[in-house]
Amino acid sequence: MNKYEFKINEKGQEFCDAIIRTMIELFGISKEEALGRLNRHWNGVDLVDDNDVVYHEHENYWANVIYYGDDSFWWKDPKPKNLKPLPYP
Repeated sequence: MNKYEFKINEKGQEFCDAIIRTMIELFGISKEEALGRLNRHWNGVDLVDDNDVVYHEHENYWANVIYYGDDSFWWKDPKPKNLKPLPYP
């Protein structure tokens, strides 16, 4: 059974696995939480095209966007002490 709740191919799975590892490393969250956040963020997305726009950004970018939100401006502060993660679950 696929752990991702959206359509995904092998490249997408490797990319999403890397995002999950990055979230665990950066934020000290569990694998289950990282997977849940990723599934919630990309619910309804199809990652079956190897040229999808999501691949234009690095895993670190997606980890931060998924954890803090699209409009968090997380990149402005190298030590995001004032940032609050999106509520989970």
